[in-house]
Amino acid sequence: MTRTLRSPKAIRLALGAAALGVVASVTAVVAPPASATVKSIGIHPSATIGTHQYATTCSYTVAVTVDDNTKPVYFFEEGQGPTGFAEAMPSGNAARVTWTPSRTGITYIYAIQAGSTVQMKQVIGGVGNGINTGSACIAI
Repeated sequence: MTRTLRSPKAIRLALGAAALGVVASVTAVVAPPASATVKSIGIHPSATIGTHQYATTCSYTVAVTVDDNTKPVYFFEEGQGPTGFAEAMPSGNAARVTWTPSRTGITYIYAIQAGSTVQMKQVIGGVGNGINTGSACIAI
């Protein structure tokens, strides 16, 4: 047995409840997902001596912390696009890559996590020409 709504007030109430349900469903479906974000970036110190802190031909470990382990992190130098010099999947809310500066004069590197609009920038103060001795790097 079905009940038929006959009063205008009951019909308006039923239509309003149905509309509210549709709006709530659509909002849940189109709501933006939580954004993956790089929280910090750093370059691990290495044995570099000379007039610059970093040098070409020498390698450094770049580490980031993130809030999402399911999306890759892209690392890039000043002037590179967002796919840059390396990509890494985080584990334990951290990702690490090896960076060898591609040229002199670089003053910063970036990291960004896929799906995010927030970039994390690390100022590095400049890159010089390098001589890699195997156990140390000479930055000239």
